[in-house]
Amino acid sequence: MYNYDLTDSALKAWLRLRQGSEAVEKVLGKDLDRQGSTLAQLDILAALDASEKPPTPGHLADYLFREQHSVSAQLSRMWRAGQVKKTRQKDDQRIVKVSLTPKGKERLAGIKQTGMGQAREIVAAALSEQELAQFDRLAKKVRDKALERLEMKAEKLPEGFDVERFEMDIA
Repeated sequence: MYNYDLTDSALKAWLRLRQGSEAVEKVLGKDLDRQGSTLAQLDILAALDASEKPPTPGHLADYLFREQHSVSAQLSRMWRAGQVKKTRQKDDQRIVKVSLTPKGKERLAGIKQTGMGQAREIVAAALSEQELAQFDRLAKKVRDKALERLEMKAEKLPEGFDVERFEMDIA
């Protein structure tokens, strides 16, 4: 990775944000790969674990800000591996709900510390509490400006999604 010293401060900030994100994801991806997992798999398992009721693939895509076809493809691989269960609604067979199987819960327990815990450790080691608060505030501003261009806005998570479960077992 190269240290681009750009003169345009906005472009330089964007590049640093991308480089930081890519570098952390490479660290996590490398360690998750050793365990036969991916970040995409971790994201889906963690979102399913935090959902009090089984969500649809579309809801999962919304939670993760991913394309539905990407989430559906990942879910199919996870279904074949026995990590998730797909259940069709009795009253409307077009609606599919997804839940974790015991094997999926076991997989999440095995990779959560590698993924989320290690990401937390890297960020916490790099920034003080004050810097973390400032970074969060600034990152939200960037996110919200990008969402505005997409004619979207960040919304409160729906009821039945327990965000505190993301933090469990990683501190």
